[in-house]
Amino acid sequence: MSTSKIEISGTYLIKAFLIVGGVLAILYIGAGLLMPLLVAAIIAVLLDKPTEKMKQWGLPNWLSISLSILLMIVIFSLLTWLISSQINTMANDWPTIKEKATEKLNNLSQWANQYLNWDYKDYLENNKRLIQKAESLGSAFLSSVMNLLSQSLLIFVYIILLLMQRKLFINFFKKLTSNPSAMATLLSNSKNIMNSYLLGKGKIMVFLFAIYYLGFTLGSVPYALFLALFAALFSIIPYVGNIIGGGIALVLSYLYAGTTPAIIVLCVISAAQLVENYILTPWIIGDEIELNPFVTVFGVVLFSVLWGMVGAIIALPLIGVLKVIFQHTQGMEPYAFLIKKKDS
Repeated sequence: MSTSKIEISGTYLIKAFLIVGGVLAILYIGAGLLMPLLVAAIIAVLLDKPTEKMKQWGLPNWLSISLSILLMIVIFSLLTWLISSQINTMANDWPTIKEKATEKLNNLSQWANQYLNWDYKDYLENNKRLIQKAESLGSAFLSSVMNLLSQSLLIFVYIILLLMQRKLFINFFKKLTSNPSAMATLLSNSKNIMNSYLLGKGKIMVFLFAIYYLGFTLGSVPYALFLALFAALFSIIPYVGNIIGGGIALVLSYLYAGTTPAIIVLCVISAAQLVENYILTPWIIGDEIELNPFVTVFGVVLFSVLWGMVGAIIALPLIGVLKVIFQHTQGMEPYAFLIKKKDS
């Protein structure tokens, strides 16, 4: 009895692998050129909404763009000032934090050696190396942030040019296809996904910051403002961000202040995550982006490997746009089906 076989062209598979590999190579090698451009494009899409709103109020195009960019600069400057002031505070107290962290790690090592029979040889030196490793990781994180800030001028120029020549780019994409209305729908859906996700995430981060700061302050947790801001900012990275931000806040509070503040941080973060997952996200974002969990986690990991922290932040909007492109491109529907979240 003959068994029917699936008809898939070997040439098609080879082309697909070569295209995917080529795109990933271009994204990795051309990170210095492509990352600022994509970040600028995403910000320009976000600023397009207030720009169009001000045009409806009767303001000229140049003034609408200028006010939108001014709004972005004000928000960015306030956030930068708040973060830098908290980092400076932590840096001034770092010798004390380092001393207390080393003491806590030594006590943990002694406890494990005594009650769990874990043979930790030279644990004092190991703990010192662990603290030094944490310092190097913190320095690497700050260097990645500074790298992004160093490209802020280029991103700023890109944003202005993209906003000023918005119609030019829209007409360019429409001319690429024989069906301009379908391309217009694709661009509109892509814009909606970026706006709904990133603006929604921004609102959720504000809510989480308020919850974290209130809980940490009432619990007399040291560096409440820094820990709340740190954990809230990292929540923009799906799944992984909450673990990283909350975990680091938990560890810092324990190493610096002890068990009770750490338990308070754990309880506040756990309660905030329940509020985010079951109330804030369905209410503010909903299912607009509609990506399945595997693609979400894999996409965040992939873009973080390619472009670091910035890649992890912009991964989901880019994959959401990719899903829209697949949905509106003939022959690419199976890929959209793979990316889309399945109904339970």
